[in-house]
Amino acid sequence: MKKKEEEIIWSRSNGSLFEKFALSLEEYTRTGKTPAEGDQDIQYGLELQNKRLQKKGLSMLYKFVPRGHFASGMKQYKSWRDAHYTSTLQMRTCRMERSLYKGPKKEHEDKENMTFVQTITDVNTPQLVGNDVHNCPNCGAPVSTETLQNGCPYCGSHFDISDIFPKVSNYYFYKDPSMTDKEYKVYLAKFMIGCGLLFFLYGTIYSIINTDSSLISILIIQLVTGIFGGVVMGYFLASLGLLGKAFYNAGKTLCLLPSMGTGGRFVRQMQKYSPEFSFEYFSNKIVSLLKMILFADDPSDLPVYTGKPLGNMFENIVDVLYTGVLGLKTFTVNGDFCEISVNVFLDNLYDNGSRIFQRRDKYRVWVRKNIKRPINMNFSIRHLQCKGCGMSFDATKEKHCPGCGTEYDLATEDWVVTKIVRLKFY
Repeated sequence: MKKKEEEIIWSRSNGSLFEKFALSLEEYTRTGKTPAEGDQDIQYGLELQNKRLQKKGLSMLYKFVPRGHFASGMKQYKSWRDAHYTSTLQMRTCRMERSLYKGPKKEHEDKENMTFVQTITDVNTPQLVGNDVHNCPNCGAPVSTETLQNGCPYCGSHFDISDIFPKVSNYYFYKDPSMTDKEYKVYLAKFMIGCGLLFFLYGTIYSIINTDSSLISILIIQLVTGIFGGVVMGYFLASLGLLGKAFYNAGKTLCLLPSMGTGGRFVRQMQKYSPEFSFEYFSNKIVSLLKMILFADDPSDLPVYTGKPLGNMFENIVDVLYTGVLGLKTFTVNGDFCEISVNVFLDNLYDNGSRIFQRRDKYRVWVRKNIKRPINMNFSIRHLQCKGCGMSFDATKEKHCPGCGTEYDLATEDWVVTKIVRLKFY
């Protein structure tokens, strides 16, 4: 028997990792506690966002209401892997409710039907990741996975590999224009009932004024007319409304079309140097880096950004929704490094001090990486190891190794952003 839509509930106790992360993300907006199900980069990006909200005197609340065709989950959408890790895209449909407050006063609210996408990363073989450095789930200290299983040297906590993995390594939302059968019936009924009432009221008033028929006869005739007119005209107007909405959404998508479909060409070029490379992995990485840069008070302090100062380009952004569109512009290889530029489209929520508003922004982003180094799908800037002395440290808070003072060049290990420009829509 098919499960009714209204019975679908995302659960922390009996639910999947997807559901637990979604509920933890709701909790984060209430308490500031970052989701334990998210990896270190997600947690750091949310920490930076929370500081931005506090600086603006704002609080933000998320609420996810399961709805739509994939409310109860889609087990697997796409997956990619390297020697140690496998990542899988999972999606669920929901109504996303977002509210912003200044003190007790609600300053902004929006409700959108969304597709909620998460990347779930898990280990292939636990023994292969023993030397990988990971932050202790209890105290946050950077230590190896093997050490965590034997006992964290800083807090003494022991963890099974299942306590550490799988993790959500990225997430984003894009609008879901589809309707369920139930939603379509409600939508259609509103038009039919509205049109039926208009036919009935207008016909009744007109007949009373212009005919000598009895009131009972008029009411019976207009009731039949209202029902018939409501069904026909209501269906017509509802269909016209859906067509208009489709054209409106298509118009908003036109500016994205030149960037769509570039992933295949990009992957073919990149796989010459990194066979395990995938477009999904790369877009996840770019979005993760951008969130850190957008919410950092000074991006120059981050090891993931090596470009010129960005000024006040991002200072009023308080929330970011990735549109799911990232397009390749240029790809070059110079020696051991590849340099890539892409267009990224984000729906950003701004607070400029006088009002809160959402705007779609287009950015040209340049990134760089040493292609001689194999891609590590689970790499996080929060668990670096110094190449000089081997000491582990949190590179989100310090660029130099606390053990030997060596400055860490992140581009030798992973992607770094070298330039960002905001582009105008034409």
